[in-house]
Amino acid sequence: MNMKTKKTKQKSIFSRLVTSYVVFLFATIFLYLVVTVGMLVYFGNGSFGNASPQAVIKPDGTITDTEVLNRIGGWVEELDKDGNVINVVGDKKTDKYSYGIDEMSRLLDMGYVEYNSNGVLISQHESSVRKPYSASVRHIGNPSRIFLVFYPSNMVSYKISYLITNENGSSFSVFLIAFLVLFVIEILVISLYLKRHIDNPIKYLMHGMEEVSEGKRNVVLDYVTDKEFDAIRNRFNLMADKLRESEEKRHQIEQSRNQMLFELAHDLKNPVASIKGSITALLEGLVPEEKKADYYKTIDMKVERISTLTDDMNISIKMESDDYKINPERKDICELVRTICAEFYEDITSTGKEFDISIPDEEVYADVDSQLFKRAISNLLANANKYNTSGNTVGIDVFHDNGAITIEVADDGEAIDKDFVPKMFDAFSRGDTTRKTDGGTGLGLAIAQKIAIKHKAELSYEHVKDRNLFVFKLKEALA
Repeated sequence: MNMKTKKTKQKSIFSRLVTSYVVFLFATIFLYLVVTVGMLVYFGNGSFGNASPQAVIKPDGTITDTEVLNRIGGWVEELDKDGNVINVVGDKKTDKYSYGIDEMSRLLDMGYVEYNSNGVLISQHESSVRKPYSASVRHIGNPSRIFLVFYPSNMVSYKISYLITNENGSSFSVFLIAFLVLFVIEILVISLYLKRHIDNPIKYLMHGMEEVSEGKRNVVLDYVTDKEFDAIRNRFNLMADKLRESEEKRHQIEQSRNQMLFELAHDLKNPVASIKGSITALLEGLVPEEKKADYYKTIDMKVERISTLTDDMNISIKMESDDYKINPERKDICELVRTICAEFYEDITSTGKEFDISIPDEEVYADVDSQLFKRAISNLLANANKYNTSGNTVGIDVFHDNGAITIEVADDGEAIDKDFVPKMFDAFSRGDTTRKTDGGTGLGLAIAQKIAIKHKAELSYEHVKDRNLFVFKLKEALA
């Protein structure tokens, strides 16, 4: 069965803008007409034709429908050829019953005339404020009958008339064409203007994305634009920064891992060479019978060192991975530390040092992976015991306060060199001239630090009161 991919024709921003303007224009015109017609029908008492005050005068001169005019407070006056009022329909609000030639001329020229409450004509030049009543002139029949249709001035806000015609109607066609041409030009100009405001930020954004995809990491978009694209620009810059930081971190991890492998190969070289030499000497009969036991013991020690080194290396690499998960359980930290101290008591005291232990009697709980936690504290104790060659004491202190549990491992040996302190938790770091290694893997403190990180705990070092102090601080479990 052949499947054909249906392609959807995408519209450009420009075409959408033009279409939107056209639709909006016609929708606006339509709604305007609907509202206008509705208002005219309402004011015309249900008839569109009655909306005009002059509509009460029928073509034959009869006045049959004055309901709308009465409702708005207007009336009709019929004049004779001398300008005298000969008939009034409705409730007349003025005392004027005769109009001169000048007044009639104004009526014919202006289309409406205004009176005050005494019936005195007020021209537009005499008052800029509209007076209570205005009138329209209507000529009916032959001979002509003259009617004045009066209505309150506030009922008419403005009056605009267009004469778009001549004998052959070409004036209307010219006007329509001109209007359409100007309308199209306006739409195109506005659409192009808005399109430019949209296109420029998109071009900058696309260029930035291309640079990032090509491997560039110091990409920063810096352009002035509207609020919406300003937010997109800031998000892009934030994404680029995070990507750069992520790659820098990945690069550092790769460098660290390569350095670890290099150091591992270097550390394995000596014990492997020693084992090989011992085995060769034994096989070729170069070792006296009374010395063979020493050779076998040396081989065993070197194998144990290789095993310890590879085991520490394996743990260190595993814990660098974000996918490595610990198995936390609620444990009594005091009891765990007592167990560790029991295991180290003989090793520490056999060197002639005093093992100073301070652990509260009450239970103090935290969520920890017990195996990893014991390994971290064991590494700190082993480090303190091994490198304290000039002091007499190794101590451990446990206390809790404000929701935090603190385990302090201390020794009174020589202070760690200040230049070494910043890198002491790096893999294969092996102290300074005052605290030289004696077969250590250089991974003990690094592993302890990684275990602390996995537990969202803190591991730090400080030299306080002539003591090297390692502080392991983690969060106490809620009751």
